[in-house]
Amino acid sequence: MRFLWPLLALASLAAEPFRGGVISADPAAETLRLRAEDGRELTARVGVGDVAIGWVGRTVRGELVESDGRLRLERVFPAGSEELRAEAEVAAALRRDTVERGRLVARATGDEAPVFFLWDQDGRVVRSSDLRGKPYVVNFIFTRCKAAEMCPASTASMVALGKALREAGLGDKVRLVSFSFDPAYDSPGVLRAYAQSWGADPAQHRFLTGQREMIRDLMRQQGILTMQTDGTIVHNAATVVVSAHGRILARKEGPRFLPEDFLPLLRRQVEAK
Repeated sequence: MRFLWPLLALASLAAEPFRGGVISADPAAETLRLRAEDGRELTARVGVGDVAIGWVGRTVRGELVESDGRLRLERVFPAGSEELRAEAEVAAALRRDTVERGRLVARATGDEAPVFFLWDQDGRVVRSSDLRGKPYVVNFIFTRCKAAEMCPASTASMVALGKALREAGLGDKVRLVSFSFDPAYDSPGVLRAYAQSWGADPAQHRFLTGQREMIRDLMRQQGILTMQTDGTIVHNAATVVVSAHGRILARKEGPRFLPEDFLPLLRRQVEAK
């Protein structure tokens, strides 16, 4: 499989790990009031996506970075005990399945899509089983991608497909799902800001991120290969259609596609229900 476009990966600042509860959010100041596990209370700035999510009343994890005497909480993810337990169970099952598949790990047309437990751009859990009942279209991106003909082109194609589905009266009958393969940076809040910048319909199009190891196995099983070397990321691109019953129906290689490439198949899937 041919790799495309070396992509610059941004270096992260030194940071202190954080886990604790969110007491309140101040949208105007773009801050969260936090209570750490050791009982400390602190206020930290967050990105616009995390302000919109709010996270109030939830346990989160992230990285605290100090700049100009002010704290900033970055890479914010849910971290409730039950959520983490369920995430670990699914990750372990996917890891076993990936190992058992050996060299023939990539799933083909007709196979069931792989299982996952991830977080969307609203900080909500999305399990693979949650997508059953409606056909869905999958692509694979990361928000720091600057190569116009890769992730931005793929996202633009998905947004155009979403618009075409709505115009065809299928907007609430087909889901769109974008997996990030850069969970070290693409937290739910980052994905929320990214989705909004593209005008993606949040009722239809979910952007997902999660545990690094689960993302790695999920990408391998979907035939998406990534490699980080010398501060760059290279990867291939594809779009996958999955049936309402969770089986892979079609796959188109490359980042770009037209709505017409998938609309007839999706319409047949909806009408067959």
